[in-house]
Amino acid sequence: MTSIQLQQQIEQSKSILTQFARKFTKDPDDIQDLVQETLVKSIRYIDEYENNPKFLSWLYVIMKNVFINQYRRDQKRLAYENSRLSDVRDMGYSEPFSRNNSEGKFTMNDIELAMKKLPAESSEIFNMHIEGYKYREIAEYFNMPEGTVKTRIHHARKFLQAQLSIYKSAS
Repeated sequence: MTSIQLQQQIEQSKSILTQFARKFTKDPDDIQDLVQETLVKSIRYIDEYENNPKFLSWLYVIMKNVFINQYRRDQKRLAYENSRLSDVRDMGYSEPFSRNNSEGKFTMNDIELAMKKLPAESSEIFNMHIEGYKYREIAEYFNMPEGTVKTRIHHARKFLQAQLSIYKSAS
């Protein structure tokens, strides 16, 4: 089967993928996002299909992995938000509380400026790491060894720490 035929078969599988997605979530927007992300990943890893005789099983595994990775990222974000809320409560504030949005905007501007100073590829690698992608997934995406990905993330962290060192001394 040629890659063009395989891409056509992937496109024709949208309705079946939608049925698969309903097993993972009931939210219509999440279903569409899951189908879309599965289609993108299946096209990106189309060369790996050659070793898999069952096409729909291959797509289902991709969808399951996409769902699990998104779930893990959401759980990390939720845990972080809950810990921040707990920190605010521990400081003696009760709900409802307000945040100093001005300070946050200055901080975010400084972070964005520091991120723009990173080389484009390092910035993209670092962002994927923050979003919860595994080293292996990032390495596959950029077609480079895992060790190189780890090194680039380490260097990006060190660079950002140096660029944002004023915040370390303020805390």
